[in-house]
Amino acid sequence: MPPRAKLEELVDGPKNFRRDDVIRTFEKKGNNQDPWYIVVDNKVYDVKDFVSDHPGGAVILTQIGKDSTDAFYNFHPDEAIETLANYYVGDLVQEDIITSKEGFTQELREYKDIFKKRNYFKSSKLYYAQKVIHNLIIWTISVTILAKFGDNLFGVLLSAAIMGLFWQQCGWLSHDFLHHQVFDNRKYNDLMGDFLGGVCQGFDPSWWKDKHNTHHAAPNVHGQDPDINTHPILTWSEHALFDIFDPKMAEINFNLFPRWIAKFMIKYQTLNYFPILCMARISWCIQSILFVLPNGQNGKPANARIPISLTEQLSLGIHYIWYFYIFSFISSWELAFIFFITSQAICGLLLALVFALNHNGMKVLTEEEAQEMDFFTKQVITGRNVIASNPKLQFIVDWFCGGLNYQIEHHIFPTLPRHVFHKVQPIVQTLCEKYEIPYHRTTFIEGTKEVFNRLGQVSTASRKLI
Repeated sequence: MPPRAKLEELVDGPKNFRRDDVIRTFEKKGNNQDPWYIVVDNKVYDVKDFVSDHPGGAVILTQIGKDSTDAFYNFHPDEAIETLANYYVGDLVQEDIITSKEGFTQELREYKDIFKKRNYFKSSKLYYAQKVIHNLIIWTISVTILAKFGDNLFGVLLSAAIMGLFWQQCGWLSHDFLHHQVFDNRKYNDLMGDFLGGVCQGFDPSWWKDKHNTHHAAPNVHGQDPDINTHPILTWSEHALFDIFDPKMAEINFNLFPRWIAKFMIKYQTLNYFPILCMARISWCIQSILFVLPNGQNGKPANARIPISLTEQLSLGIHYIWYFYIFSFISSWELAFIFFITSQAICGLLLALVFALNHNGMKVLTEEEAQEMDFFTKQVITGRNVIASNPKLQFIVDWFCGGLNYQIEHHIFPTLPRHVFHKVQPIVQTLCEKYEIPYHRTTFIEGTKEVFNRLGQVSTASRKLI
């Protein structure tokens, strides 16, 4: 049943809304004095009272004032509409209803139905079982080398490099499970996420979901996407430059970094790029630990905080128990330090190289631009697919990137198992070409050059701004 407030609101029946009424809640940034409207299938819902109970956490805040139809169905099972119905407040007026049966969005919706009939959304459990086994073999090789050769530098470095690769591959697998690509029962996916993400990799699943789901809802949207909110460490757009150097924003922007450090980081960010990537895993591990602590989400609105399960906390604890236990195989503290730094740096580099190719250097949108753009177009124009320069070596790119080299297809169909991406990719590309929507594919090296070029452009712009 709807909450009491909703029942009282609906005594006289649902209201009719103009689309502008919904958009105004976006313009007010969803403050606590106003309703927080979203639109799904031309029906209006006030989700303000639902945010604290939303399993996905604060990501729902990115949808306030928007038509969230495609975002809703891409991230939720069909039965979730029953939960959303509790917050129904009315319908769009007839003249504002979108009834078009043509266009890019409509064709993608139809293809999604076709893919479901072809069972593309049914994962191969054998495929994922062998992926998990292969990852555990990588871990075993790393630990075995460390146990046998933990008294010499080469053995420690080799073991650390393999451990970094293990963590990277666990990242891709936990990504798949936490996107609910594998099991129909979401609890099983979450448990595997706790194991692969928590126990194996050391990343808290709730921290990851909060960050990653928000990225999916608002990819490359300045002020919303946490994956590009990395300034001044790495600054990806001129929008961020104005935030950093605006004197009125100084109190907000320079709590952690003095202005001179921010200017230095931006000015030389192409030189700092690879060293920063090497530090990425350590940063994410610290963020994960802080997130699960009792006060770890104090920076979030009270109704947008995610409850942390005991299973998640235990999974992180177990990770650090086994990780620091294997240090006992190392003969000296100097070699132990080398193992720690090398394993963390290799993993950070291997993860971040792929992450950067997914979206960095692609178009960055303002919140206003994103507001006017349909969900699917936004996913396409901000994403970059990665292909092998030699088609015969595509399987290596697929393995190394964990399927995220099909970034555009993944963003359009986030619950689609990675072993099906190659089947839908030509269809999506053809559809984009039909509607003249930019669809970008490039090689690993060329994509990395594009990322560097974008960093360089922002550095040049910062010098002019200074």
